[in-house]
Amino acid sequence: MKLYIKELREEKGYTQKELAEMMQVSFQTVSKWETGANYPDITHIPKLADIFGVSAGVLLGMEPLKTEDAEVKCDDEVYWNRKRDLLKVWKKFFWNEDYFRFLVKDVWSFKKPVDILDFGCGYGFLGSRFLPLLPKGSTYSGIELDQGQIDEAEEYFSNTPYKCTFFKQNIYDFKSKKKYDLVVTLFLMSHLPDPKKVIRIMKESLKPGGMILIMDANMEVEKAGYYSGLEREENGMSVPDLVPVWEYELSHGQRDYRMGTKLPYLLKQEGFHDIQARISDQVMVYEPSDPAKKEDNEDFRYVYEHEDSYEGGTGYFMNRGLSLDRANEIREYYDRTGEYFDKDDSIAVKTSGVYFVYARV
Repeated sequence: MKLYIKELREEKGYTQKELAEMMQVSFQTVSKWETGANYPDITHIPKLADIFGVSAGVLLGMEPLKTEDAEVKCDDEVYWNRKRDLLKVWKKFFWNEDYFRFLVKDVWSFKKPVDILDFGCGYGFLGSRFLPLLPKGSTYSGIELDQGQIDEAEEYFSNTPYKCTFFKQNIYDFKSKKKYDLVVTLFLMSHLPDPKKVIRIMKESLKPGGMILIMDANMEVEKAGYYSGLEREENGMSVPDLVPVWEYELSHGQRDYRMGTKLPYLLKQEGFHDIQARISDQVMVYEPSDPAKKEDNEDFRYVYEHEDSYEGGTGYFMNRGLSLDRANEIREYYDRTGEYFDKDDSIAVKTSGVYFVYARV
């Protein structure tokens, strides 16, 4: 049984000694409660719950512990700032560079200089990928709310021959003063409460005949494309069904887990034509026994261990509508997977679920 004494104590800002004084026990006793070496007497539970201002069910882990991720807003600056470092590593698994080059050169086949506008550009990742592949004279502009990300982008592009402009602004309020040949966004739509509104703003930013390109994921595709040797070693230890968790997030205005495959429908609703889609070719093979894959293996582990669902523990899933038993089952799977990854002979396959959906005005 997991008692949330440490989490609730830290949330209140109490030290172990202060809590011990309030409970009239030694601070060593509090420490043992928090590590699970010992449990409070049943007579202590009501007083602890009263000190923390929660129900006994929350204290005992039978009800969700309302952390800051419980009512997360996926379209605000705070959410993205928490994930900046993770996203930088994660992006290497979105697609293979030769496939992206093929799309730019052979599928989209831009023959003349292109003016690009990137919604939610961050530190200019898409610009750094597009501009070297486009005709000379192409430009890149980005909209970003975080000044730190803009500063990083401006520093990066200052050492390149490319012309770039950045706007510090909320994407919902953006009104373009010029028209662009190509308007893009990466992993933004699935986190927006009103993606149609942003698609309309993107459309208004395009030149006649211009192209919109939206890249986003379908998490069900990612899940279907995942396999590890743990399933073979421990019969029945397969990837848990996370759809109820994702459905909860969707119904509470957080992430839309199927956005990648919904995009053609949304573009059709907003009057785009010649709607087409591709899917990433990236398949990551985690294989720590292969020294040639050392960097990729380390990055794979970093992404796995820094995802919200891994770091959040049981409370993360309870905050998304699951029972304590079901949340514990999923947490156990994550823990066992982490242990399996530590083995030199472990192996895992993960498919990218990134969709490239593009259309014309």
